[in-house]
Amino acid sequence: MQTKPIAVAILLFFITACGYQLRGAVELPEGMENLYLENASGQLRNEISKALKFSKGKLVSTTQEAGIVIKILREDMRIQVISLSSTGKANQFELIYTLLFSIYEPSGKLLLANQRIQGQRSYFNDQTEILAQTNEEQLIRNEMYGQAVRSILIRARIAMENSQKTKIKKINPEKTVTK
Repeated sequence: MQTKPIAVAILLFFITACGYQLRGAVELPEGMENLYLENASGQLRNEISKALKFSKGKLVSTTQEAGIVIKILREDMRIQVISLSSTGKANQFELIYTLLFSIYEPSGKLLLANQRIQGQRSYFNDQTEILAQTNEEQLIRNEMYGQAVRSILIRARIAMENSQKTKIKKINPEKTVTK
């Protein structure tokens, strides 16, 4: 009768042992739990906030509270027509999301300059289902923002880790041995 709880415990052990984590969760290094975001759209800010919650981090309101600062230099979501029907109505659209950002330490030191993320997705415009087309477009936008956020957090993590390695090397320079 005790086999069910034991089986569940073993299953959970194997899932966590293989490195499984929730989609959207990004491993944050120490010091990056608090992130300051500058000049982001409301949707990008919401997606970053959600991703940080999954990763046990949070958005902060000042650079003094932050472990890392991300400045959005340009953010653009465009929609363009790909094809037209015989009646001249749009059959297919393409969403293009472009994001340009830089990553800084709270002190203002630049870690990564002018990082660019661009994503494109196309979708069919069903002339009979206008509401479904609107919902599909919103789902695609959400996916594009989510992918951009994961990329931002991964690049920020790598930039922060590289910065910490550089600081350690400056503190403990390696001695070369000559023969």
